Amino acid sequence: MAEFSKVKRVLIANRGEIACRVIRTCKKYNLTSIAIYSKEDIESLHVSEADEAVLLPGVGAAAYISIENVVKAAQDHKADVVIPGYGFLSENSDFAAKLAEVNISFAGPSSESVEQFGLKHLARKIAISCDVPVVPGSDLVEDFKDVLEISKNIGFPVILKSTAGGGGMGLKVCYSKEEVEPNFKEVTSRGASLFSNSGVFVEKYVEKGRHIEVQIFGNGLGDVISYGERECSIQRRHQKVIEETPSPFVQTLGAEYDLRKNLTSCAKRLASQINYKSAGTVEFLVDDDTGKFYFLEMNTRLQVEHGITEMVYGVDLVYFMLLQCEYEINGSGIPAELLKGDMKYDSDGVEIPIGHAIEVRAYAENPVRDFAPSPGILHNVEILEDGEYENYKVRVDHWISTGGKVSPYFDPLLAKIMVWSPVRTSENIVKVLKAIKIQGVVNNIEYCTEILNSNNFKMGNTLTNFLSSFEFRPHLLEFEEAGAYTTIQDLPGRGKIRTGVPQGGPADSLSLQIANITVGNDKYTECLEINMKGPVIKFHNSAVIAIAGASFEITLNGKAVPSATEIFVPIGSILDIGEPTGKSCKCYLAIKGGLPGVAKYLGSKSCIPSVSLGGHQGRIIFPGDCLETDKIPEITEVKFGYVMPRELLPSYEVDSNVIRMIGGPHDTEDICSLEGLKQLYSVGYSVNFNSNRGAMRLDGPEMIFSRGHGGDGGGHPSNILEYPYPTCGLSTVGSTMVLFGIDGATLSGFTCVSVPTEVDFWKFGQAAVNSQLKFKLITFDDAIKLMKQRKEYLEFLETRPTTSDLHFNDELESYEAIDDIVGKFLYKREASGDLPYVAFRQAGERMVIVDFGTEKFNLFSNGRQYALDLEVKKQVGDLVESTECSSGAYCFTFDPLKTDRETLVKNIIEIEASIPPIEKLKVPSRIFRLPVCFEHTALKHCVERYTHSQRPHAPYLPSNVDYLMKANCIDTFEQFKDYIIGKPEVVVAVSFLCANPLLVNTDPRRRFMTSKYNPSRTSTPAGTIGSGSVSQSIYSVESPGGYMIWGMTLPNWYWDTFCRFHEMPWPLKNFDQVIYYEVDEEELTRLNNLVLTIG
Repeated sequence: MAEFSKVKRVLIANRGEIACRVIRTCKKYNLTSIAIYSKEDIESLHVSEADEAVLLPGVGAAAYISIENVVKAAQDHKADVVIPGYGFLSENSDFAAKLAEVNISFAGPSSESVEQFGLKHLARKIAISCDVPVVPGSDLVEDFKDVLEISKNIGFPVILKSTAGGGGMGLKVCYSKEEVEPNFKEVTSRGASLFSNSGVFVEKYVEKGRHIEVQIFGNGLGDVISYGERECSIQRRHQKVIEETPSPFVQTLGAEYDLRKNLTSCAKRLASQINYKSAGTVEFLVDDDTGKFYFLEMNTRLQVEHGITEMVYGVDLVYFMLLQCEYEINGSGIPAELLKGDMKYDSDGVEIPIGHAIEVRAYAENPVRDFAPSPGILHNVEILEDGEYENYKVRVDHWISTGGKVSPYFDPLLAKIMVWSPVRTSENIVKVLKAIKIQGVVNNIEYCTEILNSNNFKMGNTLTNFLSSFEFRPHLLEFEEAGAYTTIQDLPGRGKIRTGVPQGGPADSLSLQIANITVGNDKYTECLEINMKGPVIKFHNSAVIAIAGASFEITLNGKAVPSATEIFVPIGSILDIGEPTGKSCKCYLAIKGGLPGVAKYLGSKSCIPSVSLGGHQGRIIFPGDCLETDKIPEITEVKFGYVMPRELLPSYEVDSNVIRMIGGPHDTEDICSLEGLKQLYSVGYSVNFNSNRGAMRLDGPEMIFSRGHGGDGGGHPSNILEYPYPTCGLSTVGSTMVLFGIDGATLSGFTCVSVPTEVDFWKFGQAAVNSQLKFKLITFDDAIKLMKQRKEYLEFLETRPTTSDLHFNDELESYEAIDDIVGKFLYKREASGDLPYVAFRQAGERMVIVDFGTEKFNLFSNGRQYALDLEVKKQVGDLVESTECSSGAYCFTFDPLKTDRETLVKNIIEIEASIPPIEKLKVPSRIFRLPVCFEHTALKHCVERYTHSQRPHAPYLPSNVDYLMKANCIDTFEQFKDYIIGKPEVVVAVSFLCANPLLVNTDPRRRFMTSKYNPSRTSTPAGTIGSGSVSQSIYSVESPGGYMIWGMTLPNWYWDTFCRFHEMPWPLKNFDQVIYYEVDEEELTRLNNLVLTIG
């Protein structure tokens, strides 16, 4: 193997999978790889895998085709060689010439060769001069009349070709003279716009043709080596989809024509004529009936499909391209014997293929939209490792990873999946395709799998018109209309994770389970949650569905269909879900087998649109979205199956929903007054229009507190030191009562008065704007009885009864009396000796909050939480489902149907009491030095939006910084910054929404004392730093918030919604330390880009 001495640094003038492919060879031979990228590609694998990466100016593909910018990048980074891959500048003679001018080697042919073969009409002339057969046709034609004249001589059909075209672009077939004029105009126009060359020529169109190409490599000295042929006949719109080597036609019928010998000798003769150097591909059209072949064009670059040739002939073409540059620098070319490698030859000197390889091009494209590109986030990518499996070998060249983004600016090629087998078979690559998961964007893998499984492919009948008659019905449903707010939801959501990950799941879990049971799914399977106005859905394959929940107008193929009924849906059917017909606002569409194309994220498929998490693309459904459905036997007509007995269904149409509540955690006399609690449980509240799955604002009287302020938690009595928040708690947010929703935060700095019973979540989940809600206090024991009753009810439904004497009932025969509506502590201990104050507070059926004081922050209390958490996990870890520490309190959650709360609380009280004084406790603590920008455009826009849309006047407006300075007696902005820069901040919680870190200054004198926004903001940019009570928070994602904002740090470091670290997508832990240093906005942007590029 030849060594590199002159070539050390390689700039890759490309992107995506081919850039990753080149990087692999660079690593193998210890060459420094330099990637280039546009801002849209910042998270591409080729950027993070390269040794160095250069951001180019410009947008999308334009960035990669700027000769000036790419050459400058090569010069600035001292590249010895530029390798172009395919597309972009790979066949641009000016680019190759410009590199030669600045003494940088071009890993490709000479600019003269590129120019000669770059224009197809000139290449045709060279082929004729070398006695290489060409398709009957013409030189360049001036207008469509010339085409008509030529067509008279060679006969229809003819094909019009843009002389500068490539990649299947700039081609148009004419079957009659009527098609000539419009097609001529289209090809000339596309040639001018895409290739800056409107030249067109004409060729006879061979209808029963095969696209067969020969891979060659020249050393510039006249030596040209061939590496067999590839068949690339399976094309869509002249774009290759599946390639293989050797060609099945050449291997079998072609043998009688000496086709491999003739094709390879013609290709070598053509390339030798001009002393061609580097890799190249000579393309031929082979007549399936006669075996005659015709030269089409020569691609003076590396082909997309070069990998299967490498697998069959045991060579590395990228290595040869770079090595040719090494030899050229020394005034020579690669010796022919080295280029032959270990290939075997027959008696005629023709190379012998070893085995057979097939390549599938995996594209992000949508088959129901005529294979239009399908950009978006890749939610989950699982690709087999390269290597040997059983009796076949796998190689996947790709650029994708979980969390990556498919840009609309580029070709949507995701991966090249290649499989080598000892003999031609499609079985092995089909196994590989089925083992690969690419979830998040619609792709063509199912399409390619069906092609490979077809009899025509297996028999080798792969003509260029193969796909024109190939029938494919994708297992997709298509949203012709999306509805008002349609999302994907499953059970049980993400309730056991906490750390700022909302529970999520259906707002009405009861209806989702009824829908799933009706259709025959597991009751927790993902469904579509439909809110207010439903979607119009086209089923591109058969499906079985059921709808449950509020009453909606529903038709299938124009005819009304019932809810809570199993419905068999034929291919092509249209389901139209209209508007609610009553007071409730949500229904659930269950599909047999669920939605297999939707990836789980943090254990669930549920979507939380407010923080772009889970579901399909982290958002509500849009028109045009397509979702994969399960494969079931074909259904030919609409039929009805199982019908859920109507008497077993709840009544959704009520004017006022009574929500049964469990008191706590903050309904105790130290926070709430008796008068306020009496008012809460006696009056009705109306759902405000400013409500969503995360929080429901209620119009009605505000809480009356027993205290005047929130201490270190904030100036308003509703403020409190941040604590772990129970799912769907009823809070006092300033002067507003807010019932937090299923997508609400897991930490809060506002008091929570009581928590709805879980069996009643569905009631307020169905509540529309202006609905009336009333709250009824019940005991914890009664709430558990209700949970058991609901569990038994659902278990009965799972038997799928056809008739029943029972009726839906979610009431108890009697409720325990409430002696005092003012809450009681589960346990409370005043400070005594070495033991601090502690209180255990009830927080719904599943949570207990342990606080060490609600009004005064004490860092030692966080140390005690830390020690308590370690012991809880050690001693009773099998009984708790999750725990969470925060600045003000600690929590543990459990399953009340499996674990006795009283016993568990008693155990943890004993554990807490056994913890020794923590003044000398040592905890792990990492130090992070992070940039902060105090004057950032995003902060300004955030405050402006709040002022215009929520509250025009407030003490903290228009400048939060001025408000903080005044509240903390700080005279100048420089003094304000001095409180922050270089001062250690300790992480005391990682929670709120998406692991927002909560920090406090280690020096109490440097902590800002402040209240919070009232009302809180509906949106805060990711990376924003704000202060509230005595702490500060870094907003990890765009989300609601109430802290006073004053700085911006790295927006893409704290959380990545569909990240590469699926189990823990956040970097900070409690007791880590952050030290800020100041940067300007431009430098912050640069640093954030750096975070993204290093992966």
